[in-house]
Amino acid sequence: MNKTFYFKAWLLLACLVVLICNVSCSSDDNSSEVSVTSEILRLVNEHRASIGKQELVLNTLATKLADEHTFFMIDQQKIGHENFDQRADRLFDEENAKGIGENVAAKQKSAQDVMAAWLDSKGHRENIEGDFTHIGISAIKNKDGHYYYTQLFLKK
Repeated sequence: MNKTFYFKAWLLLACLVVLICNVSCSSDDNSSEVSVTSEILRLVNEHRASIGKQELVLNTLATKLADEHTFFMIDQQKIGHENFDQRADRLFDEENAKGIGENVAAKQKSAQDVMAAWLDSKGHRENIEGDFTHIGISAIKNKDGHYYYTQLFLKK
């Protein structure tokens, strides 16, 4: 066998290793974000049940809009409610929502930490305990490994 064959085989093996690493690293990050959002949903519904409120159902569009806003906050490197009217309009139009609310946060290390922060804030607590039926949740890490969070609440 010639040197070209060995070089091509080595190059192919190197590409395969990089591909496997990228796929496994990506799925690990995604699965941790999914588990954080699932835990937030569980904690929200656990809190609501403790005060006699109905559980919130995860909503696909609200989650998509929450993800988009979380990426926006990461890009801006700050939290805020910029363009909330546009998110609300989509939920009113496409989901026939009767009411909308939004919570944002950043840098809490876990679902428990962000829920504690939201429940310690009057406005955020009012959204969590509000007259809503559905929720969208986003928890995404920035490049430094810090979470940014968005919750979108809606009543159908």
